[in-house]
Amino acid sequence: MGPLGIMIVWILLGQNSISETEKRSPQFKDYPAREVYRGKPAPPNIITKKSREYRTMIREGASSKVQFAGHYTVPIWGCGTDCMEFAIVDSISGKVYDEFWLSGLPGAWWKDHQSDDDERMRYLPDSRLLKIQGCPRDHDCGFYYYEIVDGEGLRLIWKRLLPKQYQP
Repeated sequence: MGPLGIMIVWILLGQNSISETEKRSPQFKDYPAREVYRGKPAPPNIITKKSREYRTMIREGASSKVQFAGHYTVPIWGCGTDCMEFAIVDSISGKVYDEFWLSGLPGAWWKDHQSDDDERMRYLPDSRLLKIQGCPRDHDCGFYYYEIVDGEGLRLIWKRLLPKQYQP
């Protein structure tokens, strides 16, 4: 095999390994929380304009037991038809991460892709992984996977956008 043949094989192998990697989405077990906090939740620090606007929803949601990543709660509220907003509150420090909102995946997507998995957000008390399917700020519809980083907030680790015909 000549240099051109070797180069073609190398390119094809590289494409196969990339597509295999892209197919595997992160799993909850890949992002374990160290331990789950069982103490009394700290009151949320309502300091941003957005958190002040939704302080009642945030306070109510933050008073629940830990829902996410070992020491966070995820207060959620509606913002219109097929729209939701949420914050993430640290149950130990009271720090509030806010400014998150998303709409659901387009109806055309659901019509063409029947699925039992219609939960817009998924998270576990013992995992730092947050899975979202939807359209953040009404664009770039797809599947998003975030890791919570203590003191910093969410960090995008993987995403798969829907094909163009399903984008708004």
